[in-house]
Amino acid sequence: MLIHEAFNETLKRYRIGGRALAQTAEVSESLVSHFRHGKTGVTDQMLDKLLQAMQQIAPGSRKYFCSLVAGEPAGVTTVEKIIEAISEDEIPDLLMAIAQRWRTTDNKVLQAS
Repeated sequence: MLIHEAFNETLKRYRIGGRALAQTAEVSESLVSHFRHGKTGVTDQMLDKLLQAMQQIAPGSRKYFCSLVAGEPAGVTTVEKIIEAISEDEIPDLLMAIAQRWRTTDNKVLQAS
């Protein structure tokens, strides 16, 4: 996967808008748009600035981006590892976090049942 593709995929997955990222990174919206769509490249310093802003908006997003670039599996494997490693005392917190995420998602398929 190309870097701009991983960047765009990460923004989509974490629902980070270009405007919010540009404001947080203190760069132009057009720079973010052009980079995410592969129309222009960015320097190492600019990429670092964008990734820091991304991480500030959505913790975990930078790690996800890096896993995409490295071609490492993400998602289900990570969730499985979390579930295997979690203690019994942490299960209620995990379930509350899942419930909170479910309430804020647009895909409420199971609520129709």
